[in-house]
Amino acid sequence: MISYIATNSVYSIQQLGLSAAAGGIFAIPYVMALTAIILAITLSLWGLWRYTKAKQGEPRPPLSLPTRLIVTLIAIYPIWFGITYAQIWYSNYQLEQSRLAENLRRFGPLEQTTQFGEMQLVAGTLINRGDPWRFKELPQQDPLLDLEAVRFQEPTAVAGVLAYAMSIEGSSLTIELAQEYQLDTPELSRHCPVGYVLMFPFPDRRIRAKQRLEPPYTWFTPSQWEPTSCFQSTNGVMVMDMNQHGIYFPKDGAPYTPRK
Repeated sequence: MISYIATNSVYSIQQLGLSAAAGGIFAIPYVMALTAIILAITLSLWGLWRYTKAKQGEPRPPLSLPTRLIVTLIAIYPIWFGITYAQIWYSNYQLEQSRLAENLRRFGPLEQTTQFGEMQLVAGTLINRGDPWRFKELPQQDPLLDLEAVRFQEPTAVAGVLAYAMSIEGSSLTIELAQEYQLDTPELSRHCPVGYVLMFPFPDRRIRAKQRLEPPYTWFTPSQWEPTSCFQSTNGVMVMDMNQHGIYFPKDGAPYTPRK
């Protein structure tokens, strides 16, 4: 019992030490910033005081060489910190703008009606893609290049079944049901209510990447595929959108309506 208490006490002390060390590491930038601000204010006030005294006809004695060197060295720190902070801020700003531009390319309404295999996706349909900039060397820059998921503006037939949304990521087509569906396969018989997700495995489990990137995407022939399962999903088929507040998920189990 005593050894158990001793072991736990040592462990607790170690954890406290690690927590304190981690807290100390995270506090370093704040201490550096505070030091730079204090030094900058102090040097500014000191310089202003000397200038005011000189204007009043009471100039202070010139600084000795060692003092000037010390003041110069002290002044370098706030300047260095300010430049470093500005560089970090600008780097983060560029990164954030790059991320925003990528999200705008990937998530949003389709601008023009476009053919996708057997389907015609109408303008205004919400689409999610992989970043098309990865394929900017390709001769074609189709608006459905590297399509991942779709949410329709109204229930739309996919493989003869009305759907609110669909996803073609991975090795299967999944659709969010906008109608009740009776699934009958050799393995199971199941009633699938509205809002359930119905799954169609691709006949060729691995559709080649090149095929996926070739308009008009003739590989997408869901009318020839057979569903194998359906299941309830908390968020249905997850399709993202963007507005002025950032990325969000439109309401599942419903057609796509942009959020203002």
